[in-house]
Amino acid sequence: MSTSVRTPDAGTVEEVLKLAARAPSFGIVPPWRWRSGDECMELLTTRTDQTALLACGAVLHHVRVALSAMGWDCHVLRANSADGQIASVHPRWELDPFSCEVAPAAAISLRRADPRPYLADEVPDSALTWLLHAARAELCDLELVARRNGVLLRLVGEDRLRLGEAVSAVLLASTVWGLASEPLLHEGEVLVRTGWQSPNAEPLPQSAR
Repeated sequence: MSTSVRTPDAGTVEEVLKLAARAPSFGIVPPWRWRSGDECMELLTTRTDQTALLACGAVLHHVRVALSAMGWDCHVLRANSADGQIASVHPRWELDPFSCEVAPAAAISLRRADPRPYLADEVPDSALTWLLHAARAELCDLELVARRNGVLLRLVGEDRLRLGEAVSAVLLASTVWGLASEPLLHEGEVLVRTGWQSPNAEPLPQSAR
């Protein structure tokens, strides 16, 4: 007996990509675009510099999280091609409802890059452990650089696309925890600053997309 592979309909894909467009772009114009492939979504970029690859990694992770929240598992192929394609996302079957990443998906719309000072209140070790697991789930590591008015964390990995995915995972995990956060690039290092924001702080607007 043959079993057909189920894939999301066009409306679901549109909603996934709309949500994923909130991914951080590290201060540059979003370098990614998507096209429909053979039962997949193909991620393309016209730029191959390190910042662009980080941004593409972040939107790739956002797509995975958005698909999961809508009940879809997916398989990702990461490979460069001559036409600028750097990855393809293949949604397959529905997830068990208890496996859906609803909280990180909700965090996509809530997250803002917050460059303002954070409170002196210490970020608990339990939160840092949560962020470490988020980074390691993307095959990267997380190092504590400084602990003052929040924490400064360094992402470590060999592949810029996966580093971008890890940054996205850490930022969303921070938001789930209720922490403010900001991705930073400094002399080739990929950093995340995170901490508690004042409850009286003005809400930040969404960046234009």
